[in-house]
Amino acid sequence: MARPVEVTVNDTIFLITPMDAFEALEVFGDLQKDLLPAVGELLSLSLGAQAEQAEVLMSGAIEKLSEKLSGRQLKQWTDRLINADSVAVSMNGRDMRLDAAARAMVFKEFTDILELLFHVLKVNFASPLGRWLSRSGLDLSQLSANPLGAISQNSKESS
Repeated sequence: MARPVEVTVNDTIFLITPMDAFEALEVFGDLQKDLLPAVGELLSLSLGAQAEQAEVLMSGAIEKLSEKLSGRQLKQWTDRLINADSVAVSMNGRDMRLDAAARAMVFKEFTDILELLFHVLKVNFASPLGRWLSRSGLDLSQLSANPLGAISQNSKESS
């Protein structure tokens, strides 16, 4: 079992356990159908977009997501990727599974959920996809650690 990755979202520490390879493969297969067009827009942010371009690119990504995902689908993806088996939360110095009760305590705004969702996707897919894409000759050296960095400065990540 892979070691959890610690991520801070809005002063709350989460521990994300990476998926096993077969589960990640299945999730990626489903995910790419719903989210890949918008993720492409977000990757553009990572490749050094200026601040004024970042807003336009983020708007384009959100527009593509809204074309692909309904609220129900977004909730289904969130439930699939942010669950008690894959994410824990550190509360009062104690790590606990992110079950329904813990979710109600730690999430006050939907944007925190979206930011954690981004980190879950990054933990599970950024490194393997980066290695795979670099084998094809793409230069990913300019990819920033946080593609939403131009928009959000609230998150800190450590491995």
